[in-house]
Amino acid sequence: MQLKWKESTPLTVGVEWEFQILDRNTLQPKDVFENIYDQLEPALVPFIHKEVYQSMLEIVTPPCENEKEAINLFEEIFENLKPLAEKENIHLIGLGTLFIKNINPTQINISPRYKLFAEEFQEILKDFYIYGIHIHIGIPSPDWAIRTFNNLVLYAPLLLALSANSIFYRGINTGIHSYRMVLFERLPRAELPRQFKNYEEFQEVFQNLLKTKVIENVKDIWWHIRPRPDFGTIEIRVFDSLWDLERLKLLIKLVRAIALYSEKYQDDILPPEILNQNWWWAKRYSLDADFIDKNGRKALKQVAFDLIYKLADLGILKKLNYSVGEFTKFLRKPSPAKELLFKSKAVGLEKVIKMGAVV
Repeated sequence: MQLKWKESTPLTVGVEWEFQILDRNTLQPKDVFENIYDQLEPALVPFIHKEVYQSMLEIVTPPCENEKEAINLFEEIFENLKPLAEKENIHLIGLGTLFIKNINPTQINISPRYKLFAEEFQEILKDFYIYGIHIHIGIPSPDWAIRTFNNLVLYAPLLLALSANSIFYRGINTGIHSYRMVLFERLPRAELPRQFKNYEEFQEVFQNLLKTKVIENVKDIWWHIRPRPDFGTIEIRVFDSLWDLERLKLLIKLVRAIALYSEKYQDDILPPEILNQNWWWAKRYSLDADFIDKNGRKALKQVAFDLIYKLADLGILKKLNYSVGEFTKFLRKPSPAKELLFKSKAVGLEKVIKMGAVV
C-alpha cells in the first residue's frame, strides 16, 4: 500500500473535540450518546460522532479556512446543543480526564472497531476515561509535511503544556498535569514518535507495520503527532480536552504558525531519549517543565518565548495576521492544570468540574 500524499490546501484547519457526557446533578458519566444522536437536528448530524464510551461525544469540523471559522462553528454547535442538553439533564465537559470517582462503569459503544479494542485491550479499556482534542493542519506536499511533523514532535511538550489540565483522575489528585497522557500511553503505538529523515523513512515504518498486520491503516498508528497522507494533513493529538474557546483558538494559531515556518525551516532533530525526557517533563509539570535542546537544559517557557519571537522575526506571524502579544499572554498565565488545582482548593472539585462545561 503506497502512501501517496493527498494534495490539500495549505494551513486549513480541522478539529476533533472529545467531551464527557455527565449528569448535571451527580456529575457521573451518563450513557446517553444514542439518545442525544437520535434527537439531533439534521444540520448537526454531520458534526456529532460517537467515541469509545456511550458517555462520550465528539464534535468534528469539516476543513476550515482558519481558526476563526473553526471557532465560530463550535460556538454555533454549542448553542444548538443547549436545549438538548437541558432536556437530557447533562453537561458536555471539556476536561482531559474524568475528575470525579465514577460509581458505575460506562458502556462501550457497540461497533466493530470498538469491539476489537475491547477484546485486544481488556482491562485497560475499562479504565480509560480520557478526552482530547486533535487538530489537523493542511499541508500540500510530503516534504513540507515531514518538516512540519518533525518540528511539531520537537515542540509537542509546549503544545501539551498549554492545554494540560487532567491533573485529577476519578477523585484523586495525581500530581501529573496531563494524567490523560499517562493513561493513553498504556496502549501500543500511543507515544511521542521519533523524528524522520524524510517522507520515505516514515513510509518504510508504515509499510512494515502494515505488512506484519499490526495495523490496517494509518488510523491505527496512535502517535501524538501523526502524518495523515489520506487527508493531506498533519494531525496533532497532544491536547487535553478544553472548555476554553479562546485557548483553543491560540493553540490552532500556534500549530498553523509552526506549519508555515516548516515550509522552509526545520529545527533540531533530537535523539528519542531526549524527546521523551522533554515529553515527560511536560506531562508532569506543564508550563513549569524544563526542556533539553542541542544547547542544553532550559525552562520550557523560555523555549516558548524564543519560538514566538523567531516566528515574528521571520515574518511568519505577520503573514498569518497574528501578534506576539496574543501568544505571550497565555505563556504568562498558569497552565490550565495549575489553575484547576488552585480553584479546587478554594471551591472544591465538583465546582471545578462544572467550570469545564461548554454546554
